[in-house]
Amino acid sequence: MNLVQDKVVIITGGTSGIGLCATKIFIENGATVSIFGKTQEEVDTTIAELKELYPDKEVLGFAPDLTKREEVMAAVSTVAQKYGKLDVMINNAGITSNNVFSRVSEEEFKTLIDINVIGVFNGAWAAYQCMKERKEGVIINTASVTGIYGSLSGIGYPTSKAGVVGLTHALGREIIRKNIRVVGVAPGVVNTPMVGGMPKEILEGYLKTFPMKRMLEPEEIANTYLFLASDLASGITATTISVDGAYRP
Repeated sequence: MNLVQDKVVIITGGTSGIGLCATKIFIENGATVSIFGKTQEEVDTTIAELKELYPDKEVLGFAPDLTKREEVMAAVSTVAQKYGKLDVMINNAGITSNNVFSRVSEEEFKTLIDINVIGVFNGAWAAYQCMKERKEGVIINTASVTGIYGSLSGIGYPTSKAGVVGLTHALGREIIRKNIRVVGVAPGVVNTPMVGGMPKEILEGYLKTFPMKRMLEPEEIANTYLFLASDLASGITATTISVDGAYRP
């Protein structure tokens, strides 16, 4: 069963990690997917790779500055106008930092908030403009386990992801009257290139502290997106789903 058959989907941060994995899974489940990436070159490279995997599927790609509403709106509108609708917006893009409170600069903190919170806000805002008349749609925001429990190191990232949780819950309650669901997903530690770049000995020691004794795989997060985007999750909104393997920072 294709859970998102014929749905039009946008995935930010769709060129690598969880976002790229989600792009593939949504395509394989019948969706028409467009991706946002950091640079157009990065986007074009990913689209070429996807074309080889799915030669019969069209994937549009854009590189808007997520902190600028007009750029995000222009890209989202292009997708919605081309396909006649927008069903699902996955605000997955984000950045991280482990700088502790005593060392984080104001500029670094602000950048984390700009990308991780303002970027999600702008993606949700643009998606809402394309969904409200049809009174149908799903907005999925990527939070983090650190946004719920905090972190032993790094103040900016947990703060920004807590902002995503708050935005998700408030927006979900506000726009459900338009039959638009808003759901957050809070991953734990996921086997992405960013985490995989850690020294082996440090990573192995780190994993011993995990209840599952392993990292989560990108597919486990992407499959959660898939379920939440589908009609099977029609009663889920204004909440955040933890996918963390019982890990607590």
